[in-house]
Amino acid sequence: MSTLYVVATPIGNLEDMTPRARRILGEVDLILAEDTRVTRKLLTAFQIKTPLESHHQHNEGVKAAAIIARMQTQDLQVALVSDAGTPAISDPGARLVAAAHEAGIPVVAVPGPSAMAAALSSSGFEEAAFAFYGFLPRKPTELKASLKALQEGPPLAVVYESPHRVKALLTALAEVFPGIRMSLSRELTKVHEQTLRGSVETVLDAFRQDEGLLRGEFVLVLSLPRAQKAQEAEPLSLEARLMDQVVKGFSLREAQEALVAAGHRKNAVYAAALSLKTAAAERLADSQN
Repeated sequence: MSTLYVVATPIGNLEDMTPRARRILGEVDLILAEDTRVTRKLLTAFQIKTPLESHHQHNEGVKAAAIIARMQTQDLQVALVSDAGTPAISDPGARLVAAAHEAGIPVVAVPGPSAMAAALSSSGFEEAAFAFYGFLPRKPTELKASLKALQEGPPLAVVYESPHRVKALLTALAEVFPGIRMSLSRELTKVHEQTLRGSVETVLDAFRQDEGLLRGEFVLVLSLPRAQKAQEAEPLSLEARLMDQVVKGFSLREAQEALVAAGHRKNAVYAAALSLKTAAAERLADSQN
């Protein structure tokens, strides 16, 4: 039976290649790669000679259909990889995986390196709930709108960013969420791996002082402030509703009848009216003493 293996590969350090991933890539009939040139270097490093075919964002729709058709007619073992890390997470592959499930073809995950997981583990934030958003929009207005919308999700947000856009993202963050706590990781698992942690202003200032930081790919973990929700108005008591009607010129009896007609229990309305009468009598007695 055909099987699709979703194989995680190193995000920088070749020592992170798992024995299982190495074995699977050597045993399958075909490897689908985001960039065959990048994956060829990886396979050469581990002396793997499995045939390669391209499978990227520009051909995924057509390619997925063709591969699934072949897997339905042949006993074809296929591995899906991205340039680095885990496929189908902010990388091509989700369409192929979905098509395989729909066709009844087993999908097997071969877990391993993930920039998102690595950044979260080194961020130092204790919140368990988080959401991964990949790359945010480029246009300033859309970017700020997306940032504000993050508050509607879990307390931690994980986003990716490229070297030439990371300062713009940090600047937008400082404008939308001044003082926000965050962790920024770059060059994960590589020689110059670095994680900066603190307020967004502190991290942004580090980039302004050292242009050398603008190298590699970036993963940001954001500790989001909670959105301010408008407090729901307290429901008016029956006494308050009765008083409102009296102020508007109705007699207390008429006010009672109106509340009962609106669906309030007759006994409760009568008790509220009696409470108002008692309070009025006490105030009158106090004023005369």
